[in-house]
Amino acid sequence: MRHAAIAFLLLVAQAAPRPAFEVASIKRNTTVEPAFTLGFAPGGRFRAAGMDVRTLITIAYQQGTRLFPSQVIGLPGWAASDSWDINAKVSDDMVKVMSVSLRAQLLQSLLEDRFKLKIHREARDVQQYELVMANKEGALGPQLHRATVNCTVDVTQCETRLLPGQFTTTSMGIGGLAAFLASNVVRTVVTDKTGLVGQFSVSLEWAPESAAATDKASIFTALQDQLALKLEPVRSLADVVVVDRIERPAED
Repeated sequence: MRHAAIAFLLLVAQAAPRPAFEVASIKRNTTVEPAFTLGFAPGGRFRAAGMDVRTLITIAYQQGTRLFPSQVIGLPGWAASDSWDINAKVSDDMVKVMSVSLRAQLLQSLLEDRFKLKIHREARDVQQYELVMANKEGALGPQLHRATVNCTVDVTQCETRLLPGQFTTTSMGIGGLAAFLASNVVRTVVTDKTGLVGQFSVSLEWAPESAAATDKASIFTALQDQLALKLEPVRSLADVVVVDRIERPAED
């Protein structure tokens, strides 16, 4: 009898459906330069504007550490280029138990239901970068300086700005700069190997991917010329999401 009860509970657990949005609307974003919006609002509402599917996958399927686009394998071109507007809502009962884990499960359900997404996970050799000094002497570039303000004492003196192809900050560790480059520029893992300790002011300007024609340098050249830092490509094992199936959704 005890074994039968355990087997029954296991079957119930396996049959339990993954949490899903109560309602969800998806439409293709056709604006020339869509504004990017993503997040949950009070009342259990979720909104994504101008978001590509690749980005949604990196958010929905990350486990502990951030999942970068380079760790999503097998996507068709449209999954990174097409933009979508999504408006969804959870049930009133689910609002009371919202958590980070639940939000990820809701996005997974949306992707699997509406985009017919099927994935599996593997460990693969993928390209990453190490951020290193560009010269053996360890000299800093003309736009990288030791910070002259202490943000822990007076936060009003500290400021960070990000525009397309431009990044400035009055005080940041090099590890933070590596994380910025990973998340916003090269979109893969960047490990700080500079050995630089402390806080720095940074002013960096480069040619963004979206620029059709510009006289600005690539991010790789800009890092060396302006900061005397260098992105060294390396290959290393990383957990990846392999896409087995995906379709454009029916709009509603």
